[in-house]
Amino acid sequence: MTKCQTMSANACGCDTAAAPPTCRDVSSLARCLGDYARLLGERTLELDAASCPGLPFQEQLASLADMMSAALFAARIGDDGELSCVYASEKIADAIGPLPKDVGRVAELLFARCHPDDQPVMRACLTASARSLDPCSTEIRILHPGKGERQLEIKAVPQRQPDGTVLWIGMMRDLTETRKITRELDETNARLLSVLRTIPDMVWLKDKSGMYKMCNHAFERRSCKTEAEIIGRSDFDLYEPELAASFVQKDREATEAGKVCINEEWVTYPETGEERLIETRKVPILDSVGAAIGVLGLARDVTERKRIEEMLAKREQEFRTLVEHSSDPILRYGPDLRCRYANPAAGALLRNQADGLLGLRPSQLLVRENGEIFERFLSDVLTTGGEQEFEAVWKDDAGNRFCHLVKLTPEFNTEGKVTSVLAVGRDISELHTSRQKIRQIAYYDQLTRLPNRALFNERLRRMISDAAISGQMAGVMVIDLDRFKAVNDTMGHPAGDALLHEVAQRLSSCVRAADTVARLGGDEFAILVPDIRCRDDLEQIAERILRKCDKRFVVQGKEVFVSCSVGIAMSPDHGTEPDELVQYADTALYSAKGNGRNAFRFYTKDLTAHARERLMLELDLRHAVRRGEMCLHYQPKVCLKNGRRSGAEALLRWNHPRLGMISPDRFMAVAEDTGLIVDIGAWVLREACFAAAEWNGPDRPVQKVAVNLSVRQFQTRGLLALAESVLEETRCRAEWIELEITESLLLEEHEHVLETLTALRKMGFTIAIDDFGTGYSALSYLTRFPIDVLKIDRSFVSRMTSDGRSMNLLKAILSLAHSLYLEVVAEGVETSEQAELLRNFHCRLAQGYLFSRPVSKDVFEALPDGFPLAK
Repeated sequence: MTKCQTMSANACGCDTAAAPPTCRDVSSLARCLGDYARLLGERTLELDAASCPGLPFQEQLASLADMMSAALFAARIGDDGELSCVYASEKIADAIGPLPKDVGRVAELLFARCHPDDQPVMRACLTASARSLDPCSTEIRILHPGKGERQLEIKAVPQRQPDGTVLWIGMMRDLTETRKITRELDETNARLLSVLRTIPDMVWLKDKSGMYKMCNHAFERRSCKTEAEIIGRSDFDLYEPELAASFVQKDREATEAGKVCINEEWVTYPETGEERLIETRKVPILDSVGAAIGVLGLARDVTERKRIEEMLAKREQEFRTLVEHSSDPILRYGPDLRCRYANPAAGALLRNQADGLLGLRPSQLLVRENGEIFERFLSDVLTTGGEQEFEAVWKDDAGNRFCHLVKLTPEFNTEGKVTSVLAVGRDISELHTSRQKIRQIAYYDQLTRLPNRALFNERLRRMISDAAISGQMAGVMVIDLDRFKAVNDTMGHPAGDALLHEVAQRLSSCVRAADTVARLGGDEFAILVPDIRCRDDLEQIAERILRKCDKRFVVQGKEVFVSCSVGIAMSPDHGTEPDELVQYADTALYSAKGNGRNAFRFYTKDLTAHARERLMLELDLRHAVRRGEMCLHYQPKVCLKNGRRSGAEALLRWNHPRLGMISPDRFMAVAEDTGLIVDIGAWVLREACFAAAEWNGPDRPVQKVAVNLSVRQFQTRGLLALAESVLEETRCRAEWIELEITESLLLEEHEHVLETLTALRKMGFTIAIDDFGTGYSALSYLTRFPIDVLKIDRSFVSRMTSDGRSMNLLKAILSLAHSLYLEVVAEGVETSEQAELLRNFHCRLAQGYLFSRPVSKDVFEALPDGFPLAK
């Protein structure tokens, strides 16, 4: 873009008509250029004829050029309108590029490098100036060979020469950077003005007389006037006199202070009548010499902020009151893990005063373990920015135990970075104690204080998992006391509990610190043995247990002797499932008890096969009576005086559809353990009564049928009702039935057994003690209980011909029975010699293979009435 401007001839103050053709009037030239230089902003030229007398024209111009920052040139226009340069200072090259050696071609070069659009403009300006002899001014664009496109300002003063030509003496300046800076300043000013007009705060500018020079939209909205109504007016034109005087006074104070002045004041706007709190900032505007030329003001409505600040201050005071008077300890920690704040409760808890906690780390306040845990959680909160919670258990100087639940909450700055952590503690000592008690109840046996089954199973799972990871072996031992029930029943439950407590201590003394001794229930214990090297480690522990438990116990001042049986399973040899290992150890325990007790057994696959067979027998046994698989075989009882049959013993047999005929010693233990013996015993009694009713009748000798009763049948307490109903159903008389019991029954619940036996005796049943002499034989039983018959065990009969002691014991039993008027039956008679000796000892009845094996009912009925006593 170019512009051309001509000035009046008198602007330079020179007399062009009087100038000589060579312009030697230096004073006139200097005065002309000096006036024009002032228009260009150059310093005043002070050059006269005395300073450079007689200098040629070019040298005069050169002297002037040295005194100016702009480039100086002189050019002449001829009659043909062509411009030729007569002088060009060295600064011309900076403006348009390298110059030719011929100065006359500088003007031609200027036109050549001028932008095509600007060439006509420059020629028209020079032509007009030549005609009017007025100074001219124009801006053109040229293509500088080294700097690219540049913006030049050309200003010249024309002078008519005596020869009629026009000589221009002028200056040339590069405005490229100036224009660029001007544009940038204009753009910046526009942006700033846009910001000022759009910011929500009120902004205005006044001159030193108090008149408004500028205001933004926020000021317009608040004053309810347009900018046009505000500019050029004072506060007294816009506001009430009192308020306007106040504004003027604040302007004066800011001007006198020479810095930003901040004030808050309540202002009532007359248009709306609304009262608002305004924060005003005023700063004086100074000129280049520091004199105040106006005031810049900025106002912000802080009514809501003030209300919020007051509310926050009130809440802060409330919160501080709550925190300071809270019974919970509250502390704040910085990134260095040092305490920045502690409320009185924290001070009272830890150091008796809150100030004593400041600057200290948790490890300096608490015991080492709790301090390290505290600092670890603090570091985690500072790093992750997440909340944490943990329990700290500790003791004070007096030894009192406390538990606090500590919650750590991060505090963030405006950039979202954690700057501190707030720690709030809550005393949960009572809760902690209650939880410990609940855990003790849930996971520990209350009698022995050993882990119970729940904790045992939990540790068993962990032991197997750890063993799988480490590749080590582990062992499970199940221990059961032998003859514990007898002690518990004869001496009472308190004695039994004392015995169990002592057993628990002995078991614990037999194992390592890492092992677990648990009570599973009753007199059953279990031991977990992790990290074992070989089978021998478990054997050594088991042997120690057997030795410890085999020693005497002193319970309630009395000696008690019990033993134990131990079953052992190993992981991974026997299995890796918890339930599986316990089951295998139980199977091994059952084997140990079945093989004489007071022993230990390791699990083998054969035991599983035996257990599987036992389970199958149990399943089949549950349906055996209903399917008619049970039957009775009868073994005759013979009178040793004449060999005649006096009755029989009913013996149970199971005709299994797959296994064939099974004797009771194979399935009776299963029936006893499962309780099936009650139903089976009822069936046996009913079948025996039917047989007795059939074999006995009018004019027939009495044939008593002996039936074995189980301890379980007495425990059900329904035996008497069963006996009555069976007698009624079978039309059998009670005196035809002999009920055989074992000596062990006489140890069970004495009063109930005595009452039941007495009632049966009154009903007419005969009561016999089976296998007499092998159990807990005591004379008191024979006198206290209603006993009619003693059946001597076959072990005495089989040894009496070879063992003098057995014979003497047999004679003593017979003598005792005769003195008490008791019938005696000798079992297991197999030889005539045994029969002869028994007859000589006055034993009346006997049974055994000498006479007959147990046979079916049909075969029994076909047996002869008399048996030979010698073979």
